[in-house]
Amino acid sequence: MTPPGLTFLAPHGAPILVPMPVPAASTATAGLGHNSARIVLSSCALGMCAGVASSSRKRRTARLADVSGSSLAVRELDEPDVGKFVPKMRALQNQAELLRSGELRQVIETMKSLRKSELKGAISEVDELLAALIGAIQGLRDSAQSSGEFREQLAGLDLSEAKPKKDKGRAARKEGVETMMEVHVVGLSHHSAPVEVRQKLAVAEAKWNEYAQDLVLYAKTSNGYVVPEAAVLSTCNRFELYFASPELKKYSAIECVHAFLREQSGLSQEELDPYLFTFTGHDAINHLFEVSSGLDSLVLGEAQILAQVKACHGHCISKADDEEETVPGAGGKIVAKMLNAGIRIGKLVRTRTKIGKGSVSVSSAAVELMISRSMADLRKPASKVQVGIIGAGKMSRLLLLALFSKHPDIKVVLVNRSVEKAEAVLKDDMVKARGGTNATVAGMDSMFDVMKQSDVVFTATGSEVPIIHPKDVEGRELPLMLVDISVPLNVAKGCEDVENVASYSVDDLQKVVQANAQKRAAEVEKARKIIGDEVGKFKVWQASQGAVPYLAALQAMAERIRTTETEKLSNKLQGLHEKERASVDKLTRHIVDQIFRPIYYSMKEDENMEEKKEKIWALKKMFKLEPVYKRGALAQESSCTDCDYEGPESRGQLKP
Repeated sequence: MTPPGLTFLAPHGAPILVPMPVPAASTATAGLGHNSARIVLSSCALGMCAGVASSSRKRRTARLADVSGSSLAVRELDEPDVGKFVPKMRALQNQAELLRSGELRQVIETMKSLRKSELKGAISEVDELLAALIGAIQGLRDSAQSSGEFREQLAGLDLSEAKPKKDKGRAARKEGVETMMEVHVVGLSHHSAPVEVRQKLAVAEAKWNEYAQDLVLYAKTSNGYVVPEAAVLSTCNRFELYFASPELKKYSAIECVHAFLREQSGLSQEELDPYLFTFTGHDAINHLFEVSSGLDSLVLGEAQILAQVKACHGHCISKADDEEETVPGAGGKIVAKMLNAGIRIGKLVRTRTKIGKGSVSVSSAAVELMISRSMADLRKPASKVQVGIIGAGKMSRLLLLALFSKHPDIKVVLVNRSVEKAEAVLKDDMVKARGGTNATVAGMDSMFDVMKQSDVVFTATGSEVPIIHPKDVEGRELPLMLVDISVPLNVAKGCEDVENVASYSVDDLQKVVQANAQKRAAEVEKARKIIGDEVGKFKVWQASQGAVPYLAALQAMAERIRTTETEKLSNKLQGLHEKERASVDKLTRHIVDQIFRPIYYSMKEDENMEEKKEKIWALKKMFKLEPVYKRGALAQESSCTDCDYEGPESRGQLKP
């Protein structure tokens, strides 16, 4: 009869039997010891079976002994491959060691406390049993080492065993730096989203701040602001939300923004998400810099987008004005700095490359479309057509500049609700310098009369609904070209189906600009190299901001020590005059500053994010610091950095 025990097969050897002695005690208290040991040993045995494997990948049998009797329970296990066996074997060995020192020790102590002579033999036998089990596992390991494949994997396991522990510790330290902020961008553009979807998210510039503030409040939770900083950039070709969040909340921040956009647009997740793009960290910064440089525009290298990024930055840093009832910006320090850097990079790229040469705006592309299609659609040359422009905003001004650059004496009627504003556009110095001798203005009540007399009508208003419908252009004897450069659309669908009417939207301008894009393609690589270098510099600055609240805490701690020690000596300083007291105070401040200067400078060193996190964590733990924020409930609740420290010129002091 096979003695009770655990029988299993080594990968390259004979069966190994681990004896499992059973005490002869028969009392109720002895039963307690047997039951406890049985529970522990059963878990060991099951773990062992799960770890057994061989390189031949055949099915083998592991036999588990029933500790309470002499019968054996047999179960078959599917053996994993060689690669899975080695880690499991090591894990099982570690588990057995822990079991022997942990759970089993507790059982043994319980048994000892009973002070029953019948259990003394059981105690030693159980401990001997587990020692035998550990020895058997080591035997498995030694047997496995006879195989070159196993030996190689075991060596790799040994070498990497310490690394996960170290990496895990590093990861924990980095995750503990709650002051680190990350930047993101979520949006859609002409690259992937049709104009019908873009107009669902379009936001008038006057409402950018209100929209950003709504997002910040929408993402507020009991644990603070998930999205403490946000800025809106909405143009005819794109809608983008730039925002920052605590790094530990970055995934929930992105989910909040997606949900907010669905709520604002009225679109379902299935309708909106396929068109949205999301970039985080390095990719978000790179995207902004490419946008401001004109690399992501419908017209490669266009200058208008740079002005729009400037407007975005201006709005996000604007303050509330009670008199004008303006909504303050929600940009915060990180987003504002990123947008400001984007403006600088946009200028730098245009200065160092020829990316902006040629037709580089939507308005100029619209004029090129008119010129290229005038004979086909209107049966007359572009210089002879009569033009109507509806709207007197920035787009219309750029349209006039492009139009007069090609044909200074072309006939134009500028239609706008405010005639005075339309006249001001025509009197603009740059517009007058390029032409406009045959340009006039008219009010919106004359719009349809102007359309009847025009060959080409450009629409560029801020209306959120179409202002021209198919019924408005039906029954024309002479051909009409409609060019809608507005988002939302000013020209309703169906106008293109009306006889004698050719209708174009901003999406149709893509074909016009392809030729110009090819000419500037060589400059794109130059621009991207500049952008890549600048992204790295911004990341260094961004990483340093995680240290600012801890530097503020360090400075506050040093100041408390300085003032406390000064007060202790106040009795001895009573004989000093005010000027002498001021000199002593200045001296002690200067000493503290000099001591901590290397720390301040160290946080500004050019190093990657991981190294910066390690340094911040060390600073936090070394001085037992809690982050100190400069001001504002929004910054305090969200771990948003809103203070700074200056460079060498200020000797490392924090800004007040």
